[in-house]
Amino acid sequence: RPQLASHLALILTHAPPLADMLARRPTLLDGLIDESSFALPPEPTTMSEGLRRSMAGESYHRALDRARRQVNERRFSLGVQLTAAHADPLDLPMGYSNAAEGTVDAMADVAAEEFARVHARIEGGELMVLALGRLGGRALTHASDLDIIYLYDAPAGAMSDGRKPLSATDYFNRLANRVTAALSVSTGAGPLYDVDTRLRPQGGEGMLAVSLQGFLDYQRGEAWTWEHMALCRARPIHASPDRRKQLSDEICAILAAKRDPAKTRSDAAKMRDDMARHKKPSGPLDIKLGPGGLIDLEFAVHTLQLVHGKGLDPRLEHAIAGLAEHGLIDAAFDPDLRLLSRMLVVMRLVAPESNEPAEKSRSLVAALCGHDGWDSLLAAHDEARQRIAELWKNVREGP
Repeated sequence: RPQLASHLALILTHAPPLADMLARRPTLLDGLIDESSFALPPEPTTMSEGLRRSMAGESYHRALDRARRQVNERRFSLGVQLTAAHADPLDLPMGYSNAAEGTVDAMADVAAEEFARVHARIEGGELMVLALGRLGGRALTHASDLDIIYLYDAPAGAMSDGRKPLSATDYFNRLANRVTAALSVSTGAGPLYDVDTRLRPQGGEGMLAVSLQGFLDYQRGEAWTWEHMALCRARPIHASPDRRKQLSDEICAILAAKRDPAKTRSDAAKMRDDMARHKKPSGPLDIKLGPGGLIDLEFAVHTLQLVHGKGLDPRLEHAIAGLAEHGLIDAAFDPDLRLLSRMLVVMRLVAPESNEPAEKSRSLVAALCGHDGWDSLLAAHDEARQRIAELWKNVREGP
């Protein structure tokens, strides 16, 4: 199978994270024999249903192992698709996000079933998962954490109906901890995802799971500007249809509420300056940090969203399009977003530590990003970052 040998050579030469995965689990290579492995992951609902079917009838720990094997096969395949130029780098963030969202949905259900064996259930109660960050924006890379907030809803005074009844607060906080472990604890089948829950109210000091009404009241009356900026990329990924719609509608209303434009710009500028002091770019090709990087573009877009209440979509490309329709941003920033996003996705696999690809990999990086050579890509990168830096300067200073 010469094609398989070619894929292996690309992995070992250009993609250290994939080589590490292969070193831990050589059988990942078997999945590349079938050409169907180069299909992008299905939509989250289909992904979730497939995982649940595969875990049905297994013990809890065997189910976790099976999920890890299947999901990591998907993630490995996506990386190989990139290095082999089987897919546009812009298709991969959606693929990674669909796989992660489907996994969260399935693992939350499996964890809830296991939890109910001991603690039964709360009638009319429900645990919800709100995605933020790159997961919320459907823009994950190979190395992305999952930024999530756990919410729950239950009738007033509700208790679980097991032998040792738990209040809704205790029940759903323990269940949320179980879901986090199902997603993040390394088993015999290896690791799965790193989960970050620090964007919840009060951060690491607050409860892991927050009541839906408490969360909405906090966002309306106490949340800081930076928390509303994070909310710009919020999207429910595990909830019943009614509660999913309710949560989406409430978040949209919170973001669209009138606010002081000058204070919003000032708060955003201060937060970005604080971030720049504490998180230094690793080099000139750190695509996220540094002047004109993706963080500057995200700050500019989210500030405009909050100031004007327009373009309220968690996907950055859709937000730019919505803002452009109202004349609040130039639609030409979409190609800049696409270029930097392509570079980020590729760099996460080709140069995960340094953000500076090795000499042998530069032509591959350039080709995957749609350029004839490394110098051409660098020139386009520099021009895009200059435009984004100017955009952020104008947004933070205001009219």
